[in-house]
Amino acid sequence: MSTGDILNIVLAVVLLGVGTGIVWLLYYLVQIVKDIHGAITEFRQMIQGVHQRLTHFGEMLDVIQSKVSSSASAVSSVVRAVTEIVSFAREKKAKRAAKRSVEESEDF
Repeated sequence: MSTGDILNIVLAVVLLGVGTGIVWLLYYLVQIVKDIHGAITEFRQMIQGVHQRLTHFGEMLDVIQSKVSSSASAVSSVVRAVTEIVSFAREKKAKRAAKRSVEESEDF
């Protein structure tokens, strides 16, 4: 064997080692990218779940708000009706009292 042959063997072994190192490095880089992709996908699913829950919560709040506002208008109508009834009853009572006082003053 000559020195040229030994040099070629050494170069072949070094190139094989460098090639193996590059393949090993690429394999781990691909695994890292795969893990990052999985984490991003999981994060997107989590964000979509939160978005759906918030949307559902917002719809529930809208329903509650509409029920409260309709109840408030109903209560307002009832209060107005009761107020009118009470004022009508007071007027009748006042008229009766006035009529009695007139009748009593005529009796004397």
